Amino acid sequence: MFALVFTDTLPSSVDVLKIRSEAERTFAKSVVGGSQFVPHSLDIMLLMPRGSRAASDGRYLVVDETSFVDTLTHREKRMRAERVSELAATAAEKLSAHRYLCADDAPAAETVDAGGLFDQDDLRVDARTAALARPFSDWMTFLDPDQLSLVHTTFTGPARFSGPAGTGKSVVALHRMAHFAKRNPGRLLFTTFVKSLPAYHERGFAQLAPHAVDRAEFKGLHAWATAFLRRRRVKFELDNATIKEAFSQAWRGASGVLDRVEGTDRGYWKDEIDRVIKGRRITDLLTYKRVRRVGREGISLRSSSRQFVWETLYQPYQEFLDARNIHDFNDVISLAVDELRARPLDSTEAYAMVVVDEVQDFTLAQLQLVHQIAGGDSESQLLLVGDGQQQVYAGGCTLSEAGIPLAGGRGRILRTNYRNREAVLRYSQRIDAGNAVDDLDGGVGVILRDSDPTLSDGRADDVHVSRREVDRLLPLALRNAPLAPSSEIAVIVNWPNQVYRYLRVLRRAGFDAISMENYDGSQVGPIKVGTVRRAKGMDFAAVFHITEEPPTDLGALSGGARDRAEMLARQLLVATSRARDYLWVAYLSD
Repeated sequence: MFALVFTDTLPSSVDVLKIRSEAERTFAKSVVGGSQFVPHSLDIMLLMPRGSRAASDGRYLVVDETSFVDTLTHREKRMRAERVSELAATAAEKLSAHRYLCADDAPAAETVDAGGLFDQDDLRVDARTAALARPFSDWMTFLDPDQLSLVHTTFTGPARFSGPAGTGKSVVALHRMAHFAKRNPGRLLFTTFVKSLPAYHERGFAQLAPHAVDRAEFKGLHAWATAFLRRRRVKFELDNATIKEAFSQAWRGASGVLDRVEGTDRGYWKDEIDRVIKGRRITDLLTYKRVRRVGREGISLRSSSRQFVWETLYQPYQEFLDARNIHDFNDVISLAVDELRARPLDSTEAYAMVVVDEVQDFTLAQLQLVHQIAGGDSESQLLLVGDGQQQVYAGGCTLSEAGIPLAGGRGRILRTNYRNREAVLRYSQRIDAGNAVDDLDGGVGVILRDSDPTLSDGRADDVHVSRREVDRLLPLALRNAPLAPSSEIAVIVNWPNQVYRYLRVLRRAGFDAISMENYDGSQVGPIKVGTVRRAKGMDFAAVFHITEEPPTDLGALSGGARDRAEMLARQLLVATSRARDYLWVAYLSD
């Protein structure tokens, strides 16, 4: 949809906003097939004299008579003619000063295939259901009214969207970015802790605001920090091999004691350094002794135990790195925070808006960094999106701990599930992944069990198999699944070494498969194989999840066993809630 403006000169920023407001008002609250049209998907097109040197800037397109038709017709997604007619008729009824011009009345010309978001099958079912049933990347043109209101809400500072899996938090966040980009100049940043997710969401944003893509940056937080430090000429040296060696050396001195702590393993204590000590930028033993170890309360470390961890594990690890002038990723985050506090982004570097996804898994230092990137004040356009029930990394903190103010009601909770068909949602709701979660800032949140389904039907199956049997059963389950040939399929596992194993299993069975590490949302055919952590934020028509069965009664567990069981349950919930139409879960036994 375009609003055409015939002009010899570029309008002022004020006039552009007036034009956009008028154009969007024309289609505000237009309901087609049960869903509300998204007015900000409209583009302003300035039709200027040939030879004009004006350029498109994301708020508007600039065309002349030579580029006008190509710009109109070269669109990746188009609405069906029936939808266009409904919208045009709705607008004509509301505005007596407007004429409804139909292409059918025009002279005969070459037929242009409308293509589009909705095919013939869509037109035979409820339009809203058809739109929601599409993959995430196509769920862009129509939103439910509750979602659309969040796109348009004005916040006078940092804001937070939380809610259970499948409620459309990321979709709404992308719409807010597009809505903002079409009204304001300046750069935009979308970042997250999951390094594969930015490229996945960049494709969705490109559909919403194709002419603002060149000023929107989609990048993982670690990648952003390293690029920033290099640009500022801040010295650092990352070396994964040395980092691993540093921990191995420290572990040799501490393992004799820490190995005996029930419910823990080597990885647990590596997380203690990464997510608690360095993730919170703790630099002295006294602070470590006093800190609340959020998400690790199952193992209550007494003061003497924390002193042992500090002196026998953390300090040797850090001293090994320091002696070799090597930094780990936590150091990179801290260096970036310090550099931004000393020298904030200047006008050429600054972002007009920053969106942070999967914020529930950020450390305190990472939250401090995104706050500084956004300007570090109470009026910054910073949007934080997450769900405490989907936390799959150790540790945790609140937004207020990071100095991010949410006063004045700048938090919103989404409750309606738009992703999962009813059978899939009901299966995920039975998982005991924590019956109480916060809203990312210490308040009461909403869990998946409280969500209502929007899509009916679906199917969920599970099997209990041995580790040897699953290699044979997985290909059979894929072939027998009730899916269309072109369905997006994912195989989700818990650990990185399992990814390569099941890639081999699938390829030997004749399936085309790729790692989620290389998936950006454009590879439709191959089966995607990845860990729960890589699958976060994505959705698929079908998910095949291979896992261990979590204990049925978390309340009967204590110590490290409870911490581990809770993490396994959250991973199970994240994996199962990625599926839209079909879910298959294999619970492994020895």
